[in-house]
Amino acid sequence: MLSYEDIKHKPKTLMAMTSLSRSEFDELLGDFAKAWDGETGRELMNPSKGGRPLAIQSMADRLLFILFYLKTYPLQEVIAHLFGLSQPQANFTIHQLSAVLGKALDAKGHKPARLTGEMLERLGKELPQDLGIDGTERRINRPIDDLGQRLHYSGKKNATR
Repeated sequence: MLSYEDIKHKPKTLMAMTSLSRSEFDELLGDFAKAWDGETGRELMNPSKGGRPLAIQSMADRLLFILFYLKTYPLQEVIAHLFGLSQPQANFTIHQLSAVLGKALDAKGHKPARLTGEMLERLGKELPQDLGIDGTERRINRPIDDLGQRLHYSGKKNATR
């Protein structure tokens, strides 16, 4: 079973699994724990009253689980096996922890912008950059006349698949 305790002393492995360094992971962990308490209300529950135990006990392992899932998008059966869960438990945990991570990122002001106005406002606050690389190729409608076709011809014989 994967756990944060096993990989926290392996910076390359942690970076490969979460895209975060140990210090970044630990910083996010505090906000994630606060968001977990707010989202689930577990701090108000009395453990002596019973209830189902959590699928992943450690808060650091929960954060590792959701960051690993979001970075690699393995099949739910695979991530369930890696973390010692069943597939339905993995599905439930993914949805639960995604909401918690969203709230933690929002509390730090790092939640991705989804609306055009919000994105433009964020870009307005960024420093100007000299270079931007767009690695996508898009088809364009070529003109019908011969001169226009020659001006827009890229040299490619076939469309990129």
